[in-house]
Amino acid sequence: MRRVSYQSVLGAPTGPPASVYVRLGDDAIRTKRKDARREVTVALSKPQTGWLKEALALSGPDIDEGAVIRALVDLGTELDIDWAVIASGKSLRTAVRESVMVRRRAAE
Repeated sequence: MRRVSYQSVLGAPTGPPASVYVRLGDDAIRTKRKDARREVTVALSKPQTGWLKEALALSGPDIDEGAVIRALVDLGTELDIDWAVIASGKSLRTAVRESVMVRRRAAE
């Protein structure tokens, strides 16, 4: 027997989609070291620290921790997040997951 969900009863959605995913433009991730004026300190977990060290080891000599963090903050500025409703770390992590699609390598 085929399962029926409440969604099938409602029919197809009408109107334009509420949101779409688009590729970032060439000017989206743009902060350079010479534009950076503030120092920040952040606590990272062991897996985050391991990922950062691996990323630095695999990249070129001009890439340092600051370059990676600046690129990630620039990426964060592109996310469509309603900051007024973010009240906890859990809600922040959920909002980020809902705002992002990532590219993965196709299975071979």
